Amino acid sequence: MVLIQSWPPHLALAPIAQADPPYMPFRDAGYSQADFILNIQDVVYGVWKAKEESLCGLKDFSLEEYERYERVDMGDFNWVTPNFIAFASPQQQPVAPVPTNTAEYAALPSTIPEVLSSKLPVPFKNVLTHFSSREVGLVVRLNSELYCPSYFTALGINHIDMIFEDGTCPPLPLVRRFIKMAHEMITVQNKNIAVHCKAGLGRTGCLIGAYLIYRHGFTANEIIAFMRFMRPGMVVGPQQHWLHLNQGAFREWWFEDTMREKLALTAPVTPGRQVNKQRSSNGQTITPPQHNGHSKRSALGEIDNNEASKYNTDENLPATTPGQPRKSHRKDSRHHPYARNVSGALAVNGETDKERASGKRTQRAGTEQSESEEEIQMRLLAKRASRSPSASPKTRSISYSTTVTTSYEVHEDRENWVETAVVTQKTPTSKGAIAMSKVRSSPRRATDSKSETKGIRKISGRVGSVGTASPTRVK
Repeated sequence: MVLIQSWPPHLALAPIAQADPPYMPFRDAGYSQADFILNIQDVVYGVWKAKEESLCGLKDFSLEEYERYERVDMGDFNWVTPNFIAFASPQQQPVAPVPTNTAEYAALPSTIPEVLSSKLPVPFKNVLTHFSSREVGLVVRLNSELYCPSYFTALGINHIDMIFEDGTCPPLPLVRRFIKMAHEMITVQNKNIAVHCKAGLGRTGCLIGAYLIYRHGFTANEIIAFMRFMRPGMVVGPQQHWLHLNQGAFREWWFEDTMREKLALTAPVTPGRQVNKQRSSNGQTITPPQHNGHSKRSALGEIDNNEASKYNTDENLPATTPGQPRKSHRKDSRHHPYARNVSGALAVNGETDKERASGKRTQRAGTEQSESEEEIQMRLLAKRASRSPSASPKTRSISYSTTVTTSYEVHEDRENWVETAVVTQKTPTSKGAIAMSKVRSSPRRATDSKSETKGIRKISGRVGSVGTASPTRVK
């Protein structure tokens, strides 16, 4: 399902997730007590990770070849990845290396036909012919000498010894050296690597697994499961715990070797400003060149350019889980109940101006009700805005226009009311005295004053002399 149909791991594991009883875990190929186990999930994720990293070449995979060469009498080797071969140690006497400038070295087989026609054992012949035809450039031996390495070098294959005791874990300096050589052989020389120990399982799995963690970011469980999927029995006993404990160090080495170089080569979008330092003893001054408005760059523009990257971080994020509340950014946050209003200061200022104007009108109307005519006119004349230059232009224009307009309207109403007031004789007497008079005011006066009687003003008094009829003066 994972390799052929490209199912993700969680779908491939779904049919067996609720198996009852659950499936038994896997253990190593050793004889000691099993203290490190793997389960089906580790195998599925290991194979899926290898497929994602293009480490499973299904198009070039040959089942017939795999079953033939995995046999002990046919060479006992397997391709773990397209660049690594794990195999058991060949055995052939003598084991001492042959000097290169001798006749014995010249007599060694140097081509595939010569290897096939030699008297070497069949497993050794298969190893030599297969490695020579598959572009293997390096053979790493981890166990003691059981064959002569000159057979490989005569075919143009480099051979190196990194021997450590069987069943143990390699020291980290040796692993670091192996990773460096393997990475250079794969990336620079475009050659493959063959690694072997006595059986090609434990020590071989340690070094190959360390490189795959270093290069492709496997976890320890994933890489052990995948290597056992390709060559059963790899990584035995304490070597499982060793890979688990040092997997973080292998990934740190990859960061140190590659990611720091990439970060150093990545130039910033906006270069830093260069500061020209001068000694205090030098009296010369430097005048900066004048720049026009088009050449200046704003700080916000530089920040935006720095944030612009060719990588989209949202592409690596999973989709939001349905049914889970998420706080997301709104395009128009003004209607959001918890969002801050960016233009809040302007809105407050606008509302304050309106409230201030309405408050003035309300205060003016209330004051006019309780003040006399002369006091109203004096107050309106006194409230004219100052013409001093220190005043704000906006405040002066608003105060002046509002005050003058209201002043003229009230002044005209007062004059019209006084001039057009007609005193009619309500009840004339024989003495010509006026006992009561009606005063009709304009409708505007009625709206301005609520404390007075609507259009009627009663005046009581006496007239001094008989026979004189003069209108009563309104005070």
